[in-house]
Amino acid sequence: MLSREKDIYNNCKVLDINGNLLFRAGNRRLEWYLSRNLAERIDASTIQLNFVNKGSGRRDEPFYLQEMQNMCTVCGSTTNLTMHHIVPHHYRKYMNEMIKSRSSHDLLPLCTSCHDKYERHAVLFKQHLSQCFSAPLDGLGWIERKDIGKGMRAASTLMSRSLEKIPKQRIDQLRAVVNEVVGQNVDLFTADSQVLINKHRVGGFGVCAEHGVLEELMAMETRIRGPGFRTHGEIIVNVVAKHCTNSLMCDQCKEIAAAGVPALVTSWRRHFVEHADPAYLPSHWSIEHWYRSELIPLYVTTVAAVGVCGYFSARALKSPDVVWNKRENPYPWLDVQQNENTKMLDPAGRFEKQWTRTRL
Repeated sequence: MLSREKDIYNNCKVLDINGNLLFRAGNRRLEWYLSRNLAERIDASTIQLNFVNKGSGRRDEPFYLQEMQNMCTVCGSTTNLTMHHIVPHHYRKYMNEMIKSRSSHDLLPLCTSCHDKYERHAVLFKQHLSQCFSAPLDGLGWIERKDIGKGMRAASTLMSRSLEKIPKQRIDQLRAVVNEVVGQNVDLFTADSQVLINKHRVGGFGVCAEHGVLEELMAMETRIRGPGFRTHGEIIVNVVAKHCTNSLMCDQCKEIAAAGVPALVTSWRRHFVEHADPAYLPSHWSIEHWYRSELIPLYVTTVAAVGVCGYFSARALKSPDVVWNKRENPYPWLDVQQNENTKMLDPAGRFEKQWTRTRL
């Protein structure tokens, strides 16, 4: 694993038009604002925007406003640093935008030694998830091309240095195999090779003398991704997003699937803390951090609105005005007695009881 030559964190500051710290960024981000005349440089590592920004940036998130240290989160080393994705990218890229936008929270510096040690544990956890969620690490939906594999082996033998030691009858068999495979898959070759193939297509084994064609055949993939191919990460995130569980899952994976995608994120964070044992985690870093605090009112309002809409929709479907069965109950409103209230409330107290639907 290659280490980075430059510092991971530049800790540059971006201020709003009033001088408040919006977020920290790298030198390239500062140059982007300056090159477009969107900000003025205050000092070597600070710029101030010259327009009123729409959002609040990271103002309410202290983790993103602090000065990050360029040292290994596990051992504290300041050399041979790499950037570690606590939640692997092949899971996070299939998550919703709200979670993906928090990705920098799960990017921490590790030295190459600590990174390699933890990755061994991470691979075991991926294998565990693979078994519980029936999601092979190499994905599902591969199309095997056995003819290509057969042609590759034949072409490899024909290109070997010990060809003169092989009986002529066997060589002819190998050439016949190559001719057959090449003829059935002409469209997989480059334009130049297709010209050579068409040139030798009629009779003989001329195509087998074209080393360029044989080399292309040897370089082909014996299996390709089919139209319904799904990666390991895509399968797991989709299952967790739908809260699906099955008998193959262990108790931990059942809890993850039942709780949803945030639980998958926190499970990887918890795995990192338990197996890497980081001694230098940044301040305000948290296993449970996965949402923006300013979005909490939006979540509450949305859930409440959905709940109210569901309640009134269900209640409307039970109304005596709705006909569900024209044969057995064509006039459900005739079941309402004079002393029964069909509305949700009876402020005047004119009815003795509430009407309830007893049949469709």
